[in-house]
Amino acid sequence: MDMEKLLEIKNLNVGFLTGKEKISVLDGVTFDIGENEVVALVGETGCGKSVTGSAVLHLLPENAVIDGEIFYRGQEISQLSEGAFDRLRGEKIAAVPQSPSTSLDPLMKVGDQVAECVTMGNRQNKETWRAIRKKIYHMFHRLGLPKEKDVYNAYPSQLSGGMNQRILISMGAVTGPELLVVDEPTKAVDWILRKEVVEVLRQMKEEMKCSMLLITHDFGAASRLADRIGVMYCGQIVEIGETQQILKYPQHPYTKGLIGAMPSRGFQVMEGFMPSFSDVPEGCRFEPRCSRRRDVCARKVPEMYSGDGGSQVRCFLCQPEELKEDGCHA
Repeated sequence: MDMEKLLEIKNLNVGFLTGKEKISVLDGVTFDIGENEVVALVGETGCGKSVTGSAVLHLLPENAVIDGEIFYRGQEISQLSEGAFDRLRGEKIAAVPQSPSTSLDPLMKVGDQVAECVTMGNRQNKETWRAIRKKIYHMFHRLGLPKEKDVYNAYPSQLSGGMNQRILISMGAVTGPELLVVDEPTKAVDWILRKEVVEVLRQMKEEMKCSMLLITHDFGAASRLADRIGVMYCGQIVEIGETQQILKYPQHPYTKGLIGAMPSRGFQVMEGFMPSFSDVPEGCRFEPRCSRRRDVCARKVPEMYSGDGGSQVRCFLCQPEELKEDGCHA
């Protein structure tokens, strides 16, 4: 896909200090997002997807140790001071947080909560407030919220789950960012609300023309929204490529397992569990669960190899023939 790169993440490593020990979570994460492109990170809970988003947003806790580079329009942003990054956050890079039940203040009108994303808590004169309210009404209308003024003055408990989810989306989108980090928008919602949320995000993608980093465990949502999909397992990207290529011709055994577990594909649940970050395998991290493992998989860490259709795959099965060892062939 030939487009200007908006975000570039290069060899990103993130660990967390616990006492005298550092637990590594992200290992060499590398990908980019182009202008007006949606890239989804898909994987099981705890694989490192949200940590990646938090690293982009400068929202990691104080005990985080970061190595690697994150570029936004060519500027390295991972080492920016909080003051410098605050000029990017909200205006250029914004987030849609998880779960209305934990992200919305039950004692505050939802419109005022959206307004805070514009004002950053600073006092405004009456004329500016009128302009901000008008902007929020327009955003509510675009997201399909009826009677915008009534919604503005409502509390979260007075709105449906779907309406509150749209409030969260409006909090991220109201400033008109170039990049929106959307974290698990369909997590813990029923089937009807899931379809509603995906449709709202799809409309935003088409109308607002902003790029998105979509963090999700939901392959179905990713298939509707994403231009490319990156599959994460135990802190590593194990496969990344065009959405339809990943869905129709998955190459990494883990990707095949995730797709096979979708209800529409027969709900064939993978055996085993993702290892703890404090006890990762020496070689391929998926090797203990892989039905196609070879001797080399337990001994060496696979690199990202070029797979069919332009995908990149972290698997010895996609290693070029001239580099394969005995016992490594498919």
